[in-house]
Amino acid sequence: MACRHLVLVLLALLNLQVQAQTVTGVVRERTSNTKLTDVTVLNKMSDLQTSTDSAGTFKINGKPNQVLIFYKAGYRPDTLLLIDERPVFRYLVPDKNMLATVEIKADNFDPEVQYADVYRKAEFLTAGQNIPLTFYTSKFFSKEGRFARRFKKCLELEKTERKIDQRFNNTVVRAITPLEGRELDCFMVLYRPAFKLLNKLDKDDLLLYIMNSYKAFKLLPAEKRVLPTLQGSQPLPHSEITPF
Repeated sequence: MACRHLVLVLLALLNLQVQAQTVTGVVRERTSNTKLTDVTVLNKMSDLQTSTDSAGTFKINGKPNQVLIFYKAGYRPDTLLLIDERPVFRYLVPDKNMLATVEIKADNFDPEVQYADVYRKAEFLTAGQNIPLTFYTSKFFSKEGRFARRFKKCLELEKTERKIDQRFNNTVVRAITPLEGRELDCFMVLYRPAFKLLNKLDKDDLLLYIMNSYKAFKLLPAEKRVLPTLQGSQPLPHSEITPF
């Protein structure tokens, strides 16, 4: 009986040891063999993460059949499936032009040209060289003028949002983080930068912004990392959908 209890205790300890196995390793740059610091190491299965130190080394809990993801601003992400307990040696490939290759190209949306009539009707003040400032009361108070100014404001907002989408989009974020599905959707909403902020960020700054935002995102509780579902919302029948 005592022998049986001893076997059970040993099996339990062995199971705990497997569960708490520490994976160690070193991350270097492939081209120069330089040890890389501040590389984020993420255990995709457990959501645990750590960073490499000044010597490029790291420690993280993991076990066979779990997946580690390595990423750092300016480098291509790397993925590893754990097979055994041996130390890990990974080499990241520089990719300084990453954002240049994944930015969405601007379309031909130019509201001032495409909706020139709206912009003309929205203007109620005119001025120019040797021309006095003129206020058109009919344009300002008319229903058509008020509608044109509201429409112009929507067009300007759309223009700004499209400029943000060119640089901050799913393709960019997927290229440097492991986010997918509902978590990616939530991240895009929570950390969408304002246009004024985005204008101050060059390519490297934007990479750093996304990486820092991802680190903050992973610290959120699991329920905060997905967008809430609208309660009781159901799609309208086809006949009730009114086209614009």
